[in-house]
Parts: sequence; C-alpha cells; structure tokens
Amino acid sequence: MKSSARLAFAAVASLFLCATLPATTKPIAAPVRHAARDRQLEQLCRALKDKKPAAAYARLSAFALRKSSGLSGVRASLALGYFDYTKGNYVQAQKWLSLAQSDPLLRDYSLYWDAETNLALNRNADALAQLQQIRKDYPNSVITDQALQSLGTAALALNQPAAILEALDGYSYTTETPGLLFMRGEAHEQANQPVQAAADYQSVYLRFPTIEEAREAGEKLNFLRGTPAGSQIPQIPLDQLVTHAATLFAAKQWGDARNEYSSLMPQLSGAPRELAQLRELECGVALGETVSELETLKVADPDVDAERFYSIAQWYRNQQQETPMAAAVEAAATRAPSSRWAEASLFLAGNYYWVQLDRDRAAGYYKRLADNFPRIADATPSQWRVAWTAVLERKPAASELLAQHLWRYPGSPFTPDAVYWLGRLAEEAGKPALARAYYAKIEDRFPENYFETLAATRLRALGPGAKENPDVLSAITPRQPAQPLGSAIPLAATARQQRADALRSIAFDASAELELRAGYDATHEPRLLLEAAQTAAVAEHYSSAIVMARLLYPQIETRPIPDVPREIWQVAYPLPFAASIRRWSAHAGVDAMLTAGLIRQESAFDPDARSGANAFGLMQLLPKTARLLARKERIHYSQARLVDPDFNIRLGTVYIAGLKKNFGSVESALAAYNAGEDRVAFWTAGQTYREPAEFVDSIPFTETREYVEIVTRNASIYRELYGAKNESRKIAKKRHR
Repeated sequence: MKSSARLAFAAVASLFLCATLPATTKPIAAPVRHAARDRQLEQLCRALKDKKPAAAYARLSAFALRKSSGLSGVRASLALGYFDYTKGNYVQAQKWLSLAQSDPLLRDYSLYWDAETNLALNRNADALAQLQQIRKDYPNSVITDQALQSLGTAALALNQPAAILEALDGYSYTTETPGLLFMRGEAHEQANQPVQAAADYQSVYLRFPTIEEAREAGEKLNFLRGTPAGSQIPQIPLDQLVTHAATLFAAKQWGDARNEYSSLMPQLSGAPRELAQLRELECGVALGETVSELETLKVADPDVDAERFYSIAQWYRNQQQETPMAAAVEAAATRAPSSRWAEASLFLAGNYYWVQLDRDRAAGYYKRLADNFPRIADATPSQWRVAWTAVLERKPAASELLAQHLWRYPGSPFTPDAVYWLGRLAEEAGKPALARAYYAKIEDRFPENYFETLAATRLRALGPGAKENPDVLSAITPRQPAQPLGSAIPLAATARQQRADALRSIAFDASAELELRAGYDATHEPRLLLEAAQTAAVAEHYSSAIVMARLLYPQIETRPIPDVPREIWQVAYPLPFAASIRRWSAHAGVDAMLTAGLIRQESAFDPDARSGANAFGLMQLLPKTARLLARKERIHYSQARLVDPDFNIRLGTVYIAGLKKNFGSVESALAAYNAGEDRVAFWTAGQTYREPAEFVDSIPFTETREYVEIVTRNASIYRELYGAKNESRKIAKKRHR
C-alpha cells in the first residue's frame, strides 16, 4: 500500500518534470516506466527465495547489468550479492556488492555484507576497515548492533582490541546489549586489562543471568580471579549473588540454580540460609528426585517453611495424591497465613479440585484466597470461579457474586462473561428490561467478543422494549484510546521510509521493517508502524504483523469493525492460503472462516510451525493423528508433507469436522482440538449444560477455555472482513441437500 508520504513525493516529482520537460512531453511516462521496472525488480528478488532460484538469478543478473536499469539495477546487485553470500559464493558476492556500493541510500547495507564476505574469506583487515566506515558514516544505522558485533570479530582476530573498544565505548547502547558487553570484556581481556574485562563479564553475568553468554561470562570471571590480577577484581556482593540464584530458580534453570544455592550456603545464616537449603532441595525435586528430604527438612522461618509446604503440596498434586496434598496446603496456610506461599497453596488446591470438576470444594479454596488476598493476580480468577459455580448451580447469590466481580476487578478478562450471565439470570428471573441492558452493554463494549454474538441473539429473542440502567455497568472500564493514523509521514522519518521503500524493492523485508520501526520510535507516527506491519505480512511474518497491529490498536477485538481502518484489520487478521482454506473447508463441511480463525490461533499462518508437543504446520497436527486422517482421506502420508500448507489444511479440516460431528457443537470440537478428545468426554460426561456457552465457561483449563473463545471470535471477525459472514449457513444447506 502506498503511504501518503510516497504519494506526496510522487506529486513533487511530477511537478518537477512538468517544469523541466517540453510542453509536448507527457510527464507521466517516466514514472510509469520506473514503477514497472521497480515491480519487476521486486518480483525477481522475491523469486530468489524460491526453492529453484536459478532462472530468477539469471534474469536478475541481466537486469542488474543493463545500463537502462539505473538505480534499480544497483539495488539488484545488492540482492544478488546477499544471495551469493548466503550460498557461500563469496568471490561472486563481492563483485555484486562492489557495484551495489554506488547506491547512497543503501550503502551501509552493501558495505556491511561486503564486510561479512571478507570475514568469511578471512580478510579481516578489509572487513575491519569497512565496518569502521559504517560506524563513521552511518552512526544511526539500524544494523549498528550487527556491524559492531562483526567489527569486534575482525578486530579481535587481528589482535587490535583498541579498535573495538573505541567503537563500543562510543555506542550508547553497548551496556544494554549483552552480546556487545561480552565482546567488550573479551577486548579488554585481549588488551591485558583484566579488571575492566571482569567488570564487563560481571555485568553480563548479573544483569542477564538467563542467557547463554551469562554462563560463559561466569566462567571467564572465575578464570580471571585465578590470574595474578585476581586480587584486584572486586568480589560480587552477597546480596547480588542471592538475587542471581533466585532469578535462575524463577527461570526454572534447575541445575544452575541448585549449584548456585549450594555454593552460597556457607556464606549465609538464618532465614536466607534456610531458603538456600530449601531451594537446593526444590531444584532436586524438579530434576526428578523424591520429596522425602523436603518433608524432613527442619525450617524455623515461617515464610520459608510455608514455601516448603507449598512445594510438598505441588509434588503430591502432580502425583494425584489428594490427602497429603490437602494437608500440605493447610500447613502452608497455617504456618504463614499472610505469605504468598499460603496464597499459592490455596490456589493450587482450588485448581486441583476445579480440574476434577469438584467445583464446590474448589470454590471453598478460591473463596478463602479471594477474601484473604484480594489484591493479588490470582484473586481475579478465584472470585470468578466462586461466582461461576453459583451460576451453574443457580444459587440465589449468583447475580450478586457476578456484580461483585465487576466492581472488584475492573478490566477482568471475565468481564464479558459476567455481563452475559447477569443478562441470562435476569431473563430467568423475568426481568427483560434488565437483561436487555446487560446484552446491549456487551454489544457496545465487546463487539467482537465470543459473548457478543450470544448477546445479540438473546436481544433479538427478547424483542424491543425498555432497558434498565444497573449501576454495576459503570464499573466496566472504557476502551483504551487508539493512535490515530497521521495523514503524512513526519519529516524526521522521511529518510527512514525512503530506505524502507528501497529495501522492500529488493525483498529485504526484515531490514525494511527495522527502518520503519526506527522511524516510529523517533516520531511515534502510527502510520510507520502500520507500514512495518504490512511489510512483515508481505514477508509472510504474520505473527510480527499481528503484534504490531495490536500496538497500534490495543484491545483491537473490543472495537467495532468500522471503527478500525480496514488496512489495520487486514494485518491483524490476515488470510493467506485462502484458496486452500476455502477448498478443503467446503470439502469437509466446515466454515472456512472457522478454519482461518483456528489457523491464526494455532500457528499465526506459519507453515513451518512446530510445537513442543511435536505438532506440525498451519493447523498444528500431531503425526499420529495426521497419519490416521490421511488414511481416511486415502491420500499418501509423510511427516514432511505436514509443513505443506495445502496438505495440512486438508487433514486439519477433516479433523475438526470429525470432532464437531462427535461432540455436537463448534465449542466442544474446538475444546477437543486443543485439549484432547478424552478430556472433553470427561468434561461433558454426566453434565447438563443448558447452552454451549455454559460448557465454555465450565472448561477447567484456562488455556482451553480462552482458546475456544478466541477461535470463535476470530471466525466472526474473518466473516466480517472477508465477506463470508453466512458461509457456515451455506455449507449447512449444501450438506443438507
């Protein structure tokens, strides 16, 4: 999409041509030829990314060497040079990159990749000179971090640490970038400045404890302490070491955390020593050891002892041993009743019984938590589950508990749920005016929410009539304001956008995105962020595009479709692979927009996505399931085919169609897709849900409940955006015929 800034630039160029060309000349001709040439350039550069790029390479080479190609040909040389570099054709890459350096707009990029090629050829002196040139001529380049990293590699290889030290000391973000900070430590070490090197290694070790460089920095720090200069290196203060160990523990780096706590214990006393001893044992349990040593550990400090009981309760919960779990929970709550471990233990027990569908017992624990710890994060879902249990059982206090939730937790993720069920309870109590008010609020405040469609249906069933105005609706927080798109790109970001345009013309999408993000950071003009999102989408980096759309329009799904520019909806809710989605959804008898909504949630349209559970592709299919589906469809199966979008969508739509047939509703089918068929069978066996929404809010897994609501919401938005609002109805009629 052309921005207004580019349109303005084209207008200025047109005026310039009118002023300089003879009156009989048509000034539009040259811009048209340039536009066609630029489109050809981009198409050829994108074709280099195909599996068989030989033909595109030959055509792009001819384009680059053609004199009439002008600046576009120079930029084609950059694309060719980068391509050859990635293929290891370094000599040819340098020929192209040398030509590319005549482009003043993208010279830092051609210099950088030429330097990388020199590094690959072990021409470190040439690389160093080029990288120093980048730092001198382009101090604000978006590739500064990469250039400095390569500069350091060249300087250290040449035993010229002063070169990288000068560059890093002159860069304001060195101390905020762990890779550069670590490299500065290496440079100080090579320059025989062990104290300064130790300071940098220590900074990496303490400030970025969970990254790989931190481990290596710790090893280097220990080595330097063993050198003659070791006595000059200050010891790390004990409190900072304790914080470091706690960070590793919180990051679940159990082995490293256990080692740190073990080494700290001789330096500690009292409660800190007891905590270190406890954490060492907790790490062991997390690594597979039994809970016996935790149970026999004697702890004097109440708070530390409450954590011990919480860990014991957690272990027994994982073993599905209810009695000792409950005993440990009560011990934690008794030992330190105001501690976070007492709260965590109550929540743990509530969750255990909630998953077992023993809602009354779960609600008992949740109520204790919400009453005793009303301001912590776990209080929100706890009080909601107390209220929801009352709704399910139609207890007299249900409406009051729902209203309490709205008053006590403004902005709660359960707000639309609470308002909808207040409406349903009002209907059941014979109060249609009150019900209309609740349903209307959902339509107004949560227009794209799962409950909005349900509320609209209830409103139609009630028909027109009076509405009450209950005070509790005033507790609902308003929408966050959106950033209005400017009519033009600010002057301060014009150069950034010009560079982004040039980079997009050669399919350097990630670099173009960086330029646009830098322009946005400098000016806060939302249109730059939109263009960055669109660039990410063109590069098929849909997850990045979705994230940037949310930065533009926080809580975008709480806004009516017409209130958000369509171009923003399209990057927030893209629809690649549309032909396959429509074809195979129709084949399986599934709403195509439901399929799209599911893919967006499962993989963000990344065909190569692979989960920790070994699920593959757009619809995140497990190989075992996919093999059975392929057999059902009588098509050849191989695991490699799961990353083929068309194949994956074909099997995925058959799967979701089968789940819907087996479980009877879209909501239960989606729950089974996310959590497994056995779990949904357990959640529905012996239960009487009066409507699908009651099942949804009763799903005990937070992830699955949210998944069902999000995918159905996605489907609704896709219907609005892509003209398939009645697609499910058409499919149903087709199958009926």
